[in-house]
Amino acid sequence: MVKAIRVHELGGPEVLKWEDVEIGEPKEGEIRVKNKAIGLNFIDVYFRKGVYKAPQCPLLQVCLHICMEAAGVVTAVGSGLTGRKVGDVVAYAGNPMGSYAEEQILPAEKVVTVPPSLDPIVAASVILKGMTAHMLVRRCFKVEPGHTVLVHAAAGGVGSLLCQWANALGATVIGTVSTTEKAAQAKEDGCHHVIMYKEEDFVTRVNEITSGKGVDVVYDSVGKDTFQGSLACLKSRGYMVSYGQSSGMPDPLPMTELAAKSLFLTRASVLSYTATRDELLQAAGEVFSNVASGILRVRINHKYPLSQVAQAHEDLEGRKTSGSVVLIPDGVFEQSTIKATARAISASAPEAATMIKAIRVHELGGPEVLKWEDVEIGEPKEGEIRVKNKAIGLNFVDVYFRKGVYKASTMPFTPGREAAGVVTAVGPGLTGRKVGDVVAYAGNPMGSYAEEQILPAEKVVTVPPSLDPIVAASVILKGMTVHMLVRQCFKVEPGHTVLVHAAAGGVGSLLCQWANALGATVIGTVSTTEKAAQAKEDGCHHVIMYKEEDFVTRVNEITSGKGVDVVYDSVGKDTFQSSGMPDPLPMTELAAKSLFLTRASLFSYTATRDELLQAAGEVFSNVASGILRVRINHKYPLSQVAQAHEDLEGRKTSGSVVLIPDGVFEQ
Repeated sequence: MVKAIRVHELGGPEVLKWEDVEIGEPKEGEIRVKNKAIGLNFIDVYFRKGVYKAPQCPLLQVCLHICMEAAGVVTAVGSGLTGRKVGDVVAYAGNPMGSYAEEQILPAEKVVTVPPSLDPIVAASVILKGMTAHMLVRRCFKVEPGHTVLVHAAAGGVGSLLCQWANALGATVIGTVSTTEKAAQAKEDGCHHVIMYKEEDFVTRVNEITSGKGVDVVYDSVGKDTFQGSLACLKSRGYMVSYGQSSGMPDPLPMTELAAKSLFLTRASVLSYTATRDELLQAAGEVFSNVASGILRVRINHKYPLSQVAQAHEDLEGRKTSGSVVLIPDGVFEQSTIKATARAISASAPEAATMIKAIRVHELGGPEVLKWEDVEIGEPKEGEIRVKNKAIGLNFVDVYFRKGVYKASTMPFTPGREAAGVVTAVGPGLTGRKVGDVVAYAGNPMGSYAEEQILPAEKVVTVPPSLDPIVAASVILKGMTVHMLVRQCFKVEPGHTVLVHAAAGGVGSLLCQWANALGATVIGTVSTTEKAAQAKEDGCHHVIMYKEEDFVTRVNEITSGKGVDVVYDSVGKDTFQSSGMPDPLPMTELAAKSLFLTRASLFSYTATRDELLQAAGEVFSNVASGILRVRINHKYPLSQVAQAHEDLEGRKTSGSVVLIPDGVFEQ
């Protein structure tokens, strides 16, 4: 017997009953899952009210369970099933309904694996909403740079993700919300323009924002109250994408209302776009990847015990919620509450958690938002290891996350994407990695600004015994970035001439050395005489002091007007035509000289285990052979990372900057 929510009649939140139910054993092709978290969605309200008919719930008969989104742990598998085992952490969205329960039986083909780095609560709150957003921006209407989109309910669970994703795809995003608090959230989520629909007419405002041109697409989950106005907001040949009706079903639409502007209309269902196993895996995979990379930040603003789902429904319908709402099975909820209380009063829980020091960011801003706090670390799960950091690399990307230029997947968060340390624990069943191994990592998941961290074993590489962990921590991310630049984005060869901006920086220093070793003529730009001297030592044949001379004129003189073969630019706005994002580039500016332009990301070039090992191996080999000299010019105790950020942004640093956990630093 398990506890579950049952609906015996259609109606308000009061029809949601907390009852004992039998669950049974999984049959062939099925699995039993113990839910860790359950996503609450407006579609659950539609089923509860009878707007949608549950397949096992004809009118006036018993509806066994509702809800269509959850994540949990496999507790049993049906006979003969392969590819799935007890202990797997999985998530699902869609049919069959029934996730308002402590445990449930599911077809194995309907679940997807939750990546080890992703909290099941995050997975449960994002899989259905995330795949809905995927359907909207990637399938129903493919959002591209230059599009203008209108998102109703922009602070809701889907709306929040939709604004972030559309923004990341280069669209101008307009969102409608009901309160000032939701307006602030929508702004953080990428809305360029936020309309308070209770205070201003959204049609008039959209017309003003677009200078009368209208939007390319409207994403509407509201329905009756917004439908006609949304049609009026569309430009000629625009798309009206309806995916909900929180205010009721719109009236039937005469075709003539579409014909006037040749509009496209669709009422989208995510289940139609994830009907096959391949479609499901592709959609869920892209969602989880975007969460891991920080493109999507999952806002879990409300948690309720599962037994109190009626209150959750009431708050959702009353528009008292924002972001994602999750239900936690009561036993799990009570355990988390006990742990939180124990931490608050410094008491010892029955299973004491390991506490460590780490840097946490609770709000975006300057270096002062970097807080030195106690955090729980826990034990590694299957496929994971725990690493005690010896050194942490500081990179400018950390500043971008701190400021919100790049979005972290959760708030609060621990920054940092580069470190080296010693393995202190391995997850169950893990082979090929043991306690005492010295390893390094670069990239996702974020979180290296900590004394210890949990990492997927497949994301780390072994540090050669001859290499100091401090050197490894300072070179793995920067070194693999240089590998990408000189070996993959543009293959530097003898006879080439290259221009390196910020030539004395962490990446710039290595880039000059590597390009020189490959036989290129290297031109570097720097800001001070001290950095100029370093750049010369690092292999720059020509150094330009950009504050004293125009680098375009000097490059023209150095190359006798021929120009360079490649420019490696980490500066951005100031050099493209750290200083900001360059303005959009007309294609005509490339056409004049048939130029190639790319905005490279290391994680696209180290996506597979083989690519990671190959890149890291070549970096470590070049360090060992002396081709690359790693300049560790600055070390800070981890607790003083705010000062390190201030110095980095103030261009007071050169070469690599490393953070040392305080205990190690003192030693």
